[in-house]
Amino acid sequence: MDATLALITPEAQALAQDAESTLGLIQAVKITTAEECQAAVDQTREIKAKAARLEETRKAMTRPLDDAKKAIMDFFRAPAELLAKAETVLKGSITTFQQEQARIAALAAAEARRQEEADRQRQAEEQAAAEALLVQAEQAAVSGDTATAEALEEKAMATQAAAAPIASYVAPVVEKPRGAAMRKIWKARVIDAALVPDQFKTVNLQALDAYAKSMKADAKVPGVEFYAEDSLAIR
Repeated sequence: MDATLALITPEAQALAQDAESTLGLIQAVKITTAEECQAAVDQTREIKAKAARLEETRKAMTRPLDDAKKAIMDFFRAPAELLAKAETVLKGSITTFQQEQARIAALAAAEARRQEEADRQRQAEEQAAAEALLVQAEQAAVSGDTATAEALEEKAMATQAAAAPIASYVAPVVEKPRGAAMRKIWKARVIDAALVPDQFKTVNLQALDAYAKSMKADAKVPGVEFYAEDSLAIR
């Protein structure tokens, strides 16, 4: 901070001190007559002239700094934009790849679930067939046909033994690169502005002020009050 203040010229310091003393004098002014009012107008002109000199002095000191800063900013802007574009391109490629891998994994998971359900259905059908054979074997035994009963029981046991086990479902894993993390960022897109609730709408006060300045007393907008404020101009 001290190094920066060292750049302030004696002229600038004098103008700053004069501004402080000017405010002190003006704060004591009381206007009770037309002559005093005219004197205040003249003093206002002097204050505006002091402010102009102060601004000219400031610009004389800061313009070289601003120009230097602009030149530096212009120099670094292009390479910074190139690097930002390169990052965006790479992130897009990474995102596309990971989305595709997630899609493939989802399809594989769906196919595994379908196969598991098919296995369950097949086992249920084979179990039902085995139970039907056991019922037939029992009926044959009751009728005294022992040979048929034994043959049916053996067939039922063979049917149950031949039933393949249900394949276990293993969720596919999408391998993620180290140092990268995918996350969902929810955003909004307006598709019908007329349906958007008022709580999400922002009144454009700047546009309303411009409309008021243009239309003056004829300005009319539902829900808006237009008014005029007195503003003193010293020429």
